[in-house]
Amino acid sequence: MSKIRFQIVPPIDRPESPIFITGSHPGLGEWSPDRALKLDWVSPFHVGEIESDTGHHFEYKITRGSWETEAVDAYGHVPGNFSHDVWLDATRHHTIADWKDRYSGRLTHERVHSRILAGTRDLLVWLPPSYGSDSLHRFPLLILHDGDNVFDPATSAISGVDWAADEWIKTLSRRGVLPETIVVAVCHPEGFSDDNASLRDFDLSPELSGAAYARFIAEELVPHMDAHYRTIPKPTSRILGGASLGALNCFHLALKHPGIFGGFLCLSTSFEDVSQSVPDRSTILLALADNPSLDPAARIYFDYGDQGLDECYEGYHKILGSLLREKGWKDGEEFLIQRIVGGSHTELSWRARLGDALAFLSR
Repeated sequence: MSKIRFQIVPPIDRPESPIFITGSHPGLGEWSPDRALKLDWVSPFHVGEIESDTGHHFEYKITRGSWETEAVDAYGHVPGNFSHDVWLDATRHHTIADWKDRYSGRLTHERVHSRILAGTRDLLVWLPPSYGSDSLHRFPLLILHDGDNVFDPATSAISGVDWAADEWIKTLSRRGVLPETIVVAVCHPEGFSDDNASLRDFDLSPELSGAAYARFIAEELVPHMDAHYRTIPKPTSRILGGASLGALNCFHLALKHPGIFGGFLCLSTSFEDVSQSVPDRSTILLALADNPSLDPAARIYFDYGDQGLDECYEGYHKILGSLLREKGWKDGEEFLIQRIVGGSHTELSWRARLGDALAFLSR
């Protein structure tokens, strides 16, 4: 006999709602939802297990207890059956994009050409639920780097966990924390450059091609969105966000292209960049020190965890806070630096932290 464990990351909205696994295995109710395996909520996961004979093949689906509450993908479609062949003990990991009875909004894909980058970039554009029902209403704009990780767990290849940006917008909008917002996720090329840097890092690192990429965002992508979607075309209605090198590129853009965005969302900022500079030699922090002034209309959220790689970021953020205060910025007003207990340099952690970051920037 082998043990098959299930570990499910629930949607952001009401994550504690009971989750069930139903499928062709007797331990999963043999496709009967009322006999399905009910998982236990152990934040941030729903967990459970069954035992099975070695060599057994079974298929299953994830629900909240009925076929009307079945899990759907990032586009609102019901996926095919999951399957597993039993040979050894195993853990099945899944992230639920949303539920059939709760899904709303619309996720679309488009490709834009960039003269600055001499190529194209794929965009994932999420339109909020009311976008199609009110042809006159205009919406704020949120742009996020690392587009494959923003909406869809199926394309978040490293961990299978997405940031749930669409879910956060819907949840925070329902609570009255922020208005419904258009979200754009910018995808990066796959592969490696001639000097063995990933093309994603090459896009985002200010020490590589990040300055050109930031120009693309400020000079081409923002005008494209304003021209083709019902955005509110002013800086106070725009937020730019990212994690790791994506956060570093956000901060670079804040310094080099003021007056485009009113908010910047920086999760686990890689102040060391690809050169691995120590805190007092960080290129971006030296640029901040040399910057005579900051955009008085901007607000910036920073955070870092105390686990793994993030644990090394405290020194950078201490220098960052001192520099911002020297330039007259006030803690909790123009900027916020959060040390997240238990936080790490992972999609799962960034997913949990995104809501607080958006809430601060939307005050």
